Amino acid sequence: MMEPNPDTFSKLSATRYEEHIWLLQQQYPERILKHFSAWQLDADVDIPKLELAIKTVIEPLPDLNARYQFNDDGEIEKFHAIDWQSCVELIGSHSETDATEQLLAQQAAPWDAQTQPPLKVLIIQTGQHVILAFVVHQILDQTCQVIDLYRGVLNAYVGHSASDTPWLQHQADGTISAPTVSAPPTTANHDVEAIILGEFRGALAEPDMQLTDDFFDFGGHSLLATRIIGKLLSNHGIEVQFNDFFSAPTAAALASRANVITQNDGATAARNVPQDVQKAPFALAQASLGRAYVAYEFGTIFNLPFALDFLDGVDEALFEQAFSDLLKRHASLRTTFHFEGDEAYQQIVPIAQLSDYKWFWSSHESLRATLESEATYQFDLSRELPLRVRFIYDVQRQRQTLSLLVHHMAIDEWSLNVMMEELAQAYLARAADKAPTWATPARSFHEFALREQATGINQHHLDYWTSMLRHATRGLTLPSPGSQASAPITVSSKAQWFEIKPDQTLTDNLYTFARQNNSSLFGVVYTAIALSLHKLADLKDLVIGTSASGRTDPGFYETVGYFTTMVAHRVQFDPRQAIGALVENVTHLINDSMAYADVPLELIQHALGMTPADGLLFDVYIQIHANNALNGALQTPDARTIRYRQIDPDKSQSMFGIQFEIMENMIDGKRALRLVITYLSDRYSAEQMARLSATIDQVFTLFTTPDAAGVVIDHIRV
Repeated sequence: MMEPNPDTFSKLSATRYEEHIWLLQQQYPERILKHFSAWQLDADVDIPKLELAIKTVIEPLPDLNARYQFNDDGEIEKFHAIDWQSCVELIGSHSETDATEQLLAQQAAPWDAQTQPPLKVLIIQTGQHVILAFVVHQILDQTCQVIDLYRGVLNAYVGHSASDTPWLQHQADGTISAPTVSAPPTTANHDVEAIILGEFRGALAEPDMQLTDDFFDFGGHSLLATRIIGKLLSNHGIEVQFNDFFSAPTAAALASRANVITQNDGATAARNVPQDVQKAPFALAQASLGRAYVAYEFGTIFNLPFALDFLDGVDEALFEQAFSDLLKRHASLRTTFHFEGDEAYQQIVPIAQLSDYKWFWSSHESLRATLESEATYQFDLSRELPLRVRFIYDVQRQRQTLSLLVHHMAIDEWSLNVMMEELAQAYLARAADKAPTWATPARSFHEFALREQATGINQHHLDYWTSMLRHATRGLTLPSPGSQASAPITVSSKAQWFEIKPDQTLTDNLYTFARQNNSSLFGVVYTAIALSLHKLADLKDLVIGTSASGRTDPGFYETVGYFTTMVAHRVQFDPRQAIGALVENVTHLINDSMAYADVPLELIQHALGMTPADGLLFDVYIQIHANNALNGALQTPDARTIRYRQIDPDKSQSMFGIQFEIMENMIDGKRALRLVITYLSDRYSAEQMARLSATIDQVFTLFTTPDAAGVVIDHIRV
């Protein structure tokens, strides 16, 4: 810990806002919480005189040169450093483009609050101009405005005048602006590049990422691409096609394909005003899930039994406080669900009434509980909250495990990532005896449900799906070991599971194959599964189900709720087609369909003449789980790390014939891949699954051989 020197530091008082921003930066050091503004001055500016002018502005404002730290009592202390020159840096640059890159690098550089000031004034000499820039951390946003600092410097520099209009501005969220003057196309394109690069850096937590760095090489995946596309359009008016992420995966290349459109800022602002909604109908996809839940007689098939193994001791009382903060922030976690025919609805439990509901159990209350008993708990969603948080103490290992059981009606996978990130932030704040403060309010899922029900179904999107699927072969029939095909029969939801875990070399080679064919690892594994099933069953086509985020409005990206839709792709096989062409077709099929994924599958099947008794169009379901949020750590103010790892659930139920879960993660800088396969044990035999597993292994190996893209499907032998 830094020990302030009385000769160089004097103590200041930190405001609650400063404490909040400091804690936020400590919890997420990779987040960019700095913004900058820059002005062009004439090249003949007297640099020493300009530095003295900067000094006259910095010295009277101690906050500009402050340092922050925790003291031994867990309180935040703030000190003023007397050396004003630590806030100023003189830089040489070859061009304005280089200057912009230098500014972006300064903005993205991590901030060490103990040793670095929250303000950096840069004097950049390009030869034609002197650029005066102010890089400001958000912790100063309630202290001063950048324009006032700039004017103060000009007033102190007698004899020089310049426009108040900045040459360039860049916000922490990636928003960029420049003066409204005509500029050559290269300048406009450079602005788009900077915006896209800012979104890449923020989404991937990679502040050093450059314009020519590959999005996927830094751990990018399709879910993050979806998020970035939405933010680019909503926040910046930049339209990017999903397929372009795979063929042009750098910020520079993507900018060359982007389309800048005019935004109606008034309409956007109105749309983003939160509404107070206490009762709402189900959202469209949620309503379909609810009807399936009723059909399964309110059983446990839609339980999401997450479990964590804590490698370090966790304070259960603080954990309960932190999770309670999430319940207060996200209405879906304190919602009751009512299934009364056409009057089905969801109702928020007021915060004042949360104490009437039991949802948390400490390890002292869980002596007879097990992860299995929790996973099979049957909710009464009309009377209790849709989650159960229970600590269980493992006496033999002397470790805590956590059962986090949530009903699918309340969350989806995207929501889980939001919850775990915010849980860490809340735990850090509670460990410092503070209530967490959030940068922005979370929009209510109930508001989304009301809006979606009012809007209804997009007929054009429904037509897209019915046109694709009308003549598709339904389900899947695999040959039995005796060479006769096993006909699908009515079965229970009882399931078994196994996994395929490629080694590091095979995983890296599959990723390389994906990049060579303008696809993602998900697209390549999806294709390998489809191709394996085609070779095993001599299929002409195969309908495969998968999930889409369902979050069409970036205003709800931080909302917890069930947005996810199921979609069905029809993959067609031509024996004369090469593997590379199949990968390309499958990738475009998946990516192109994203724009139409707001239509619930139930309504598509109804439009195709199917009834609920017909079940699903498909037996095969493939989904991706990328950068698993259930492997991570909590932090405390004294820099202690509380690590946790996910415990794989025992999959004993499924609503799909064969479900493939692609687990893609970056672990210690290396890409990791697992393929978890769950199958209905009354429909498919262990022998059939063993053959399927062996075939997928063969196809994976084939994909990593030289010239694999040119191999014709008909020539593949399994």
